[in-house]
Amino acid sequence: MAALADYKIRVIARACVTRYERGEGDIATIVKSYGMDEENENLVFAYIYVIRPDIEQKEEQPTNAE
Repeated sequence: MAALADYKIRVIARACVTRYERGEGDIATIVKSYGMDEENENLVFAYIYVIRPDIEQKEEQPTNAE
C-alpha cells in the first residue's frame, strides 16, 4: 500500500489523539485499530508525537534492559 496523503495522516493522527484523550486505550492500540500498513502507522505516530509530545512512546520503543 502506498503512503497516505499528508492531510489523511494528519486527520487520522488527530482522531487517534481524540480517542486517546477519551480513554479508549493506549495510543499504539488506537493507531493499530485503523488497519494501516507499517509505513502509514509510522507516519501517524510521528505526527502524534509532534503535536502531543507528552504521549508516551513506550509501546513503540522496545527496551533491551537485560
